[in-house]
Amino acid sequence: MRLKALFLFPLLLASTAGAAELTAWEIKTSSPSVLSGDFVFAGALEVRGVEMRPEGLFMPAEESGGRTYRDVKLLSRAAYSSLDAAFKKGAGAGGARKGPGKLPWTIKGIRRLGGKFRKANVDVEFDGDLLVTAGLMLSNRAGEKHWIAWPRSLFFLDKKLKKAVEKDLLQRAAKEGL
Repeated sequence: MRLKALFLFPLLLASTAGAAELTAWEIKTSSPSVLSGDFVFAGALEVRGVEMRPEGLFMPAEESGGRTYRDVKLLSRAAYSSLDAAFKKGAGAGGARKGPGKLPWTIKGIRRLGGKFRKANVDVEFDGDLLVTAGLMLSNRAGEKHWIAWPRSLFFLDKKLKKAVEKDLLQRAAKEGL
């Protein structure tokens, strides 16, 4: 038992690195047992519609064609703990919205799709704490081959970040032959 604790302790310390950048700025009660909130991540991204239910924390989901898609996911325990703590403060609790900072991202993968308009799903990881699945969509505008469709619950507060990420995604898609 002691060996397990010694092994897990460094992992717990390492997982708290990015969570300080996750702040709740609005939490409201949507029913007696459900709290919903909007959160700002690193001053650059806003995630709307996160819910704390008696069963746990639920990230926003979209429904289409009878299926549920969870395109925004938390990757670290530290991020989950930050959101959990914000909900436990209670309805109306919130932090100040910080100005945009430098937020690193990584393209984790492109999955080709056979759809008429949606050509691929692209996973983008932000600072090791947040994973977002965006859609690579066929464009009907002259001069543009594709455009990026972000989940409805995700908003870029930093427009320069959005432009840089989309440029990177489109270049990667071109390299992959899409």
